[in-house]
Amino acid sequence: MFGKCIKLIGLLLLAAPAVADSLVLAQLSDQPKKDYKQLRPMVKYVAEQLHPYGITDGEVMLFSTRQALIEAVRAGQVHWITETPLTAAYLIHEANARPLLTKWKNGQQSYQTLIFSHRDSNVKTINDLSGKRIAFEHPDSFSSYYLPRMILEQAGMQLQLLDSFNAPVETGKVGYRFSRNETNNALWVRAGLVEAGALNDGDWQNSSRVPDDLKSEMRIIYRSKTYPRSLEMVSDSLNEERATALKQTLLNLNNSNQAALLHRYEKSTGFSEPQADLQELLREIYHNSRRWQP
Repeated sequence: MFGKCIKLIGLLLLAAPAVADSLVLAQLSDQPKKDYKQLRPMVKYVAEQLHPYGITDGEVMLFSTRQALIEAVRAGQVHWITETPLTAAYLIHEANARPLLTKWKNGQQSYQTLIFSHRDSNVKTINDLSGKRIAFEHPDSFSSYYLPRMILEQAGMQLQLLDSFNAPVETGKVGYRFSRNETNNALWVRAGLVEAGALNDGDWQNSSRVPDDLKSEMRIIYRSKTYPRSLEMVSDSLNEERATALKQTLLNLNNSNQAALLHRYEKSTGFSEPQADLQELLREIYHNSRRWQP
């Protein structure tokens, strides 16, 4: 029904509508085989727990674009979504989805963006980035593109996408390029290809992504406020009784022997109630991000 919708069955990619009593879990994905393997066991487990509420099966639907996911939620094809705060903000404002729980990923309930420079450079605050270059990770990254961009723009700076390291940065702007890799962000700063990089604190603390010797050469010049690591959302197509049962089933996993199931679900460690200012944070994300595209 939607050309950009991906439903994975074995190794076959098909566009397919949801079965009436199937619980459909959805997510954006550019690695469908990997993401399907991560999501499928959880939706099957939850569907089994929701049998008393008329749920007969659990399915996964993966989407290559945010707009395709929004359209599927609007059309009632999707019941449950696990996503970043950025996509959650769009689903709330454009598809009438609602947040259910915060998902802890890699032991993190929340995270923040760090902007860093080389310890020997004269870039000591984000205001020093005018006329300089910064590395973001990926155009779809919340913590390493959307959030740091929002921070810089709120500080009064305009950003300029560069097509090469040698491209001139316009006066008063901050040039940026995508590194596609957490390690590259710091390596580019070390090599002087850019004056700053942006990563979330979880990646920063992970020595497999930013080795300690590399990190020791950097200086953190800005820390953002914290944002939920990941959110579980539900759509209007899931009635209140089933949504409540889904929420309780996920919360019950916090005190169960299902650690392996949780870990497979994108390295989750549990669920918690959303933070009090979540709606305000998501509103800010939505209205700022709509003003530009990568």
